[in-house]
Amino acid sequence: MESTQRVRKTDLARNTHQIIRDAQRGQTILIENHGQAEVAILDVLDYYILRAVSSYYTHPLRGNRKVISSLVIAKMEDRQSVYDLSLSAYLAGSISLGRTAELLELPLLDLQARFIRLGVPLNLGAKDKRDAKSEVEAARGF
Repeated sequence: MESTQRVRKTDLARNTHQIIRDAQRGQTILIENHGQAEVAILDVLDYYILRAVSSYYTHPLRGNRKVISSLVIAKMEDRQSVYDLSLSAYLAGSISLGRTAELLELPLLDLQARFIRLGVPLNLGAKDKRDAKSEVEAARGF
């Protein structure tokens, strides 16, 4: 991860707004009590990504090369489920980074920067003509 900020519990109470803004900007905040980390605060999208990646590596998508439709994603009520399904397909090589960004409703460059910061593997470059077209369409969408 890019940077970690250590904050005493007492400072959290005084500077809550600034600490939350720092987390939203990509910093991981460790809240300490007597020098020991007790709680971590991080941006919610980073949290969804890390949980989805962890879930994938615990239970990898095997043999499922099905295309994920936007309609399937739209019907999902739980945001974490959207991230789990999208990132599982991405990590399995079933969809491109551009399509993943589109399914997660994030700008491609934002998702790429998050992946770099969080250490998520980047599968860059189109595998075929269809993939290249998908990447271009996703980039134009944002």
